[in-house]
Amino acid sequence: IGLEPPPVKMTTFLSALRSPREGTLQRWWFQPDYDCLKITSDRLAVEIVGQGVQLLAEDMAIGPGDKPLNPLAQVSKPSRLFATAFTRKYPAIAAASPVYAQMRNGIDLLVAAALLQHEDWFGRCGWTAELLVDETRLPTENFVAPRQVACGVNALWKGNRLLSPSGGVSLLPHLALDPKRQQADEDGAVQRACQQAAYQGLDKERWWWD
Repeated sequence: IGLEPPPVKMTTFLSALRSPREGTLQRWWFQPDYDCLKITSDRLAVEIVGQGVQLLAEDMAIGPGDKPLNPLAQVSKPSRLFATAFTRKYPAIAAASPVYAQMRNGIDLLVAAALLQHEDWFGRCGWTAELLVDETRLPTENFVAPRQVACGVNALWKGNRLLSPSGGVSLLPHLALDPKRQQADEDGAVQRACQQAAYQGLDKERWWWD
């Protein structure tokens, strides 16, 4: 949105913009981007395939009283070029700016948590988290949950048009579990990786591995 230079060389919305549309609002948002979830036949191991994050774009018409109306059918070329470039260069951007790597890791964790719930892996292995939920045996340090966060806002002139681009994040991890995004582990690679990780001769008292 023009508040700081991009961390890598890339096409930005402002650099691609020549003549802004009259009465439109540009917005972009991040959401999970996975090619598929490769699942073993016993549904006990999953590989998340894809880079994890994509940037989407939308142009909205501005009506009377500067109120946003319905999204336009077609995204402007500058906005589309920016979203495409950001998605394509996301790995390089994340390497240069850690906050984007943190977001990608957070999305991966949310999808993994959705899988745990959807497949009932806790129930299938008989794990009740008895120790973790017992405050007398394992006290949890609590902090005040934030109710709001600082937002980034910018307004700038492009020619004789005033622009105020915006963006955000949309996380609906269960959408990544759509059957259309699931593939069978046909070559057995996921199953072999699972077995290799599970059988390393670890102490039976340990419930994690590095």
